[in-house]
Amino acid sequence: MQKILLDFREVDTKEQVQEYLIMKFGFPDYYGKNLDALFDMLTERREDTCVGVFGMREKEEDSDPLTVYFRKIIQVLQDAEEENPHLCVILAIE
Repeated sequence: MQKILLDFREVDTKEQVQEYLIMKFGFPDYYGKNLDALFDMLTERREDTCVGVFGMREKEEDSDPLTVYFRKIIQVLQDAEEENPHLCVILAIE
């Protein structure tokens, strides 16, 4: 089983989030760097993979762009987990 720990405390933009995901998951060059592409990559995984997610800050301001993006990533991770029996996602939200 592959274990991937994602710690988002050091990312401040959507672009940094996507680059971090590429590095941690080892996504191929053709990865589209968007939420649809993330879903596709996660649902296509055939190796048992457990993903631990940390450091997604819940900011007081709901309209903060990074907070909104983190919520979307959480939804993508949960949707991909439902779709792919090889994927397990553990969330630790601050």
